[in-house]
Amino acid sequence: MTETVRTLETLELVGEVLCLDFVNTINSRLEPEHDYLMGYSDLADWANKAGVLSPTQTNHLQKQAKQKLAEAENVLKTARTLRDLLYRLFSHAAKGSEPDQKDMKAFIAAYGEAILHGTLVKADDHFRTAWKLDEALGSVLWLIIHSAGELLLSEELGQVKECPGCGWLFLDTSKNQTRRWCSMDTCGSRDKMRRYLKKQQGKKKR
Repeated sequence: MTETVRTLETLELVGEVLCLDFVNTINSRLEPEHDYLMGYSDLADWANKAGVLSPTQTNHLQKQAKQKLAEAENVLKTARTLRDLLYRLFSHAAKGSEPDQKDMKAFIAAYGEAILHGTLVKADDHFRTAWKLDEALGSVLWLIIHSAGELLLSEELGQVKECPGCGWLFLDTSKNQTRRWCSMDTCGSRDKMRRYLKKQQGKKKR
């Protein structure tokens, strides 16, 4: 059986929220085998795939990264640390348990720093946060942190679930809150196959 090569192009965005899709850039969470963010270029490409960076902005940041190698490496390290922090916070939320207070304090500090880089822009009858995404190599992290803050502050936090097959996180937006798997094409299909094989084995024993 040929194994599918894992790339950013094949990575599914199933989290329904930017910050959860970011957390899911490791496959899998239960038994880590592949990290989709191996270099700064991957982080920028992922942001482009997620729809928060335009191709022009992506290319601009990647060119900057080549000129500022040490800074780019630090941003990647920060991104991975943030990814683990967000996983712990939202995994607790999915389980209905309280987060570690050190993690919450770390996030609050990161959230406060991130929103300093945003500006409020009038949009119809309300304001929205706007960002200068090609301003700094770490700019994409501001959006991810802001996304996480919005989710933590919303009633939707109770809809966060963790896939029992791989540990990926997602927001259950199904009508009756019955979504169980990150994706029916992956973990859902594997579970269906396991149940089928178990049923067949049971028939042979009779």
